[in-house]
Amino acid sequence: MEGFNELELLKMAKGVEEEGYRFYMEAAERFQDEDIKQMFHYLALEEAEHVKVFEQLYDRVAARLGVSEEYLMEEEVVQYLKAISDTAIFNTNGLTYYRVQQVNTVRDALLIGMQAEKDAILFYETFLKNTKTDMTQKVLERLIKEEVKHLYQFKVLIQELK
Repeated sequence: MEGFNELELLKMAKGVEEEGYRFYMEAAERFQDEDIKQMFHYLALEEAEHVKVFEQLYDRVAARLGVSEEYLMEEEVVQYLKAISDTAIFNTNGLTYYRVQQVNTVRDALLIGMQAEKDAILFYETFLKNTKTDMTQKVLERLIKEEVKHLYQFKVLIQELK
């Protein structure tokens, strides 16, 4: 079977969420303030929950997929999604660890988190427009809403720090 299918994209999405979890856990360790630690732990747990969602969705799509060609995506779409995944703040190329090492203030960490949420929304919206499975669509719609909520929370937190 040629081309990229939904399962490979679900693996990519899971990897991005795992990197988000690592980032927020590391960020929590960089600050002494208990409220800040709790906030980053909360964000890490949200990312961990998304990892589980993608694992479960992967299993369900894999069971339905078989070797069906209908789950293949257009090459341009796949390359676009791969580019987003490879260059996102939370990616599997090791850049997340580098980013967290450069965090010196809570504001820095929040700005990185805000950009990561934007990256995730862009990835999930494009994936949503191109998926052919209803279960993937439903999950992506829910995750997009959660990521938008996180983006808003980051905005409020950054304003409160000023």
